[in-house]
Amino acid sequence: MGEIIPAILATDASDLKLKLADIPQEIKFVHIDVLEIDIWTNIGIGRDFEAHLMVKEPGQIIDKWVKRGAKRIILHSLGSRASKLIGTEIGLGVELDVPIEKIFPLIFQIDFIHLMSIAQIGTQGRPLDERIFDRIREVKEKFPRLPISVDGGINTTNYQALKNSGADRLVVGSGFKNLWESLTKK
Repeated sequence: MGEIIPAILATDASDLKLKLADIPQEIKFVHIDVLEIDIWTNIGIGRDFEAHLMVKEPGQIIDKWVKRGAKRIILHSLGSRASKLIGTEIGLGVELDVPIEKIFPLIFQIDFIHLMSIAQIGTQGRPLDERIFDRIREVKEKFPRLPISVDGGINTTNYQALKNSGADRLVVGSGFKNLWESLTKK
């Protein structure tokens, strides 16, 4: 099935706790969307996680997230700090309007690519943009061993097409519960 990872976009500490509690126990890995305000201080996530740093200055908080236990860090720009993180995978977040060939020279600096499949990042419930399918195929064709994460607009009607296009990981926000239930019902 590949990885299907629930995305958490919390507004405050109590919202985070509610969203974590709503994720089935058998899910051992979560995706944490990090915006400019740090609501995460002293909050135990209780599972392995990746931190998607959608902030203006990720270099200022990357160490904090490594110390909090992030197994993967997703950045939308790479700096010298990213290459020095030992024990943490680094992914490059690529927004839909960034020409995909622009990131090809950066591939040697990352462990995976994180393709955004919605136009407006930092929100949930947006529809999948169909351009993502060509972007997945292009990256997979050029870099077949590079894991591809896709984030945004994923649901029960499009997840299989994304997998068939070459996506290795699907990061699912508002559509997670329905997708999970459809895949695990007996």
